[in-house]
Amino acid sequence: MSFDLGFWWEERSISPAEAARKYGAMIEGGAGIADEHPALEAFYAELTSRFPDLTEENFESSPWAAPLYQTSECLIVSISYSQQSETSEYLLGLASRSGVTCYDPQSGKVYVPKGGSSATLELADGSIIDGPSQGDVIQALGELSPEDWYAILETRPGWFIQVGFGVAAGVPAGAYALEFKEGAEDKHFRAVVGELPSVIDAFRKFLSGDTSWRAGFQFSRVSY
Repeated sequence: MSFDLGFWWEERSISPAEAARKYGAMIEGGAGIADEHPALEAFYAELTSRFPDLTEENFESSPWAAPLYQTSECLIVSISYSQQSETSEYLLGLASRSGVTCYDPQSGKVYVPKGGSSATLELADGSIIDGPSQGDVIQALGELSPEDWYAILETRPGWFIQVGFGVAAGVPAGAYALEFKEGAEDKHFRAVVGELPSVIDAFRKFLSGDTSWRAGFQFSRVSY
């Protein structure tokens, strides 16, 4: 028996469902699933400097239950249950410092690295929440008003979802202008939405990396 973890690099946060899909493809030996990135190489180098790969010589002292599975896109480790707690804690800390995403297939959890890529939630009163939770997003959107009329959730520079409320946003009173952008100017889209629950659902899924929310709106490209 072993406790397994998968590591790879992501540009942004992803949902547990998407992480599970990628992990499953990786353990089947698939390629082209994640981008190659120096952060993963650095993570692997520091990891093996402390815990070398499993060999016949270190079999009894190693935390690994099986040899490390490494490709240019991912690293998958199998930890002996007797050393699971200490080793997994070290791995999660190292992954966060290295900018590497971790997936735990036992619990279905995704661990996103902290740092410069963490999300921010900007509100109309000028306040900014670093690393907002789902609860922060729900509360902020529920407090939209003609005075506090917009909120912007950005996961990295140029990648955001935002909403404006009512006349100040150029839409009828009581309606919402929902926009999202994926880096480039030609990937900036806008839709007019009539109900707040749809906006909240879009923001929550955007924060988790789930893109399914887009299908519920009729977007048009924003022209500059």
